[in-house]
Amino acid sequence: MTLVVALKVGDGVVLGADSASTIVDSSNNVLNSYFNAEKVFNLVKGLPLGTLTYGLGGLQNRSMSSILKDLRSRLSNARLAEWGLDRTTYTVGDAAQRLKRFVFDDLYSAEFASAATPPVLGFFVAGYSANATSSEIWRVHAVQPGAAEVTEIVSRDMPWSAQWEGQTEACVRLIRGWSWELLKKLVDAGMPHKDAMELLDSVPDVVHPTMPIQDAIDLVHYVIATTCGFVRFAPGPAIVAEPIDSAAITLHEGFKWIRRKHYFDPRLNSALS
Repeated sequence: MTLVVALKVGDGVVLGADSASTIVDSSNNVLNSYFNAEKVFNLVKGLPLGTLTYGLGGLQNRSMSSILKDLRSRLSNARLAEWGLDRTTYTVGDAAQRLKRFVFDDLYSAEFASAATPPVLGFFVAGYSANATSSEIWRVHAVQPGAAEVTEIVSRDMPWSAQWEGQTEACVRLIRGWSWELLKKLVDAGMPHKDAMELLDSVPDVVHPTMPIQDAIDLVHYVIATTCGFVRFAPGPAIVAEPIDSAAITLHEGFKWIRRKHYFDPRLNSALS
């Protein structure tokens, strides 16, 4: 399990994720949990484009981090006509479509072509298209082996939106003010699902589109840290855990890391070392 959060406000979009990865067997029994998975990525260095990954942690015995760096090399190479992103005309949707082709069409479909129930795998692709002044968020999600959907879920004209995947109970409680369990109980009691959603969505959200980007960062960190604590005291294995990785993407500053773990000490690996 995991938790990834993409929060759009007027000044940009914040991407955040925990670091837990859970290994399960064919019967879905937990074999082990690790706490250093990478789930936040800059798709092209120098461009305001980022992605979050959730679900399956790797393909072909390689981590998703390694695979997405392969993709980044292609997207950054303008000489590769069918892969390289033109820095003057690219769109976030272009990046999402290329990610789908590389990860799902080429790798995922080959590995799970015969799987009766393919594992969950998805991505949020977020940032600014060339010459755009507002951010957007797209989802790339596995439907079945050989088929993935690419959907724009937060358009440029939406003033704000919070998107998440994984262990979302604490997120919904904190940002939307209600619980999935409450929704289930209302529906079980006989209220139509549409009416129940309208009732619950009447609770004011805690996000405002004019929220400064630093406050949006703080909110994403708070939501993920709270979820880590929530999961710690819930029955079962630690499926969401710190450390937290995060990045902010803004119109003028582009993609900026806020928190990022390294398996090496950057001070020992600088160009001057």
